Amino acid sequence: MRINGPHGYWVSDDRSLIDVRLVHQWISGESYWAAGRPYEVMARAIEHSLVLGLYTAAGAQAGFARLVTDRSTFAWLCDVFVDAAHRGNGLGMFLVAAATDHPDVAGIRQVLSAEPGRSIYRRLGFGEFASPQRWMERTRPGPANSEVSSAPPGIAPWITPPEIASPSPQAPGAGREG
Repeated sequence: MRINGPHGYWVSDDRSLIDVRLVHQWISGESYWAAGRPYEVMARAIEHSLVLGLYTAAGAQAGFARLVTDRSTFAWLCDVFVDAAHRGNGLGMFLVAAATDHPDVAGIRQVLSAEPGRSIYRRLGFGEFASPQRWMERTRPGPANSEVSSAPPGIAPWITPPEIASPSPQAPGAGREG
């Protein structure tokens, strides 16, 4: 998908056009939300997300946006960045509008996390969570339930292999010949 925008700029969802090193430099070096993010983490995030690049008329990358999504029910807009040399021309609004209107996510729930007062997002329909009490955050690194899981290493803690599962109670009369 390619969308033409103001002043000859354009947005594309073609992952092969993304300059991963440049995006890493922007996000890890210039963003307030992901300072110091390792290159490998950024590369993996790009690989597993719906990504959009913002490009100049000459084809140089000028911005980036990423959506973490299942493309069916939920999309998280994140890592939105426009290079400082290209700001002030409505390109952030153009990039975010292209991301939120992308055919893979246009009709599903979209969320984001941003500093308070970022009006660009409000102008595009983002607001407070309808039910913030339902949202939780897990910031602790490491495997989930590591201190309570009886699952062996490498097995998801919510999946209990049969050999360590508790025997299920038998119904009255079960296992008896009659």
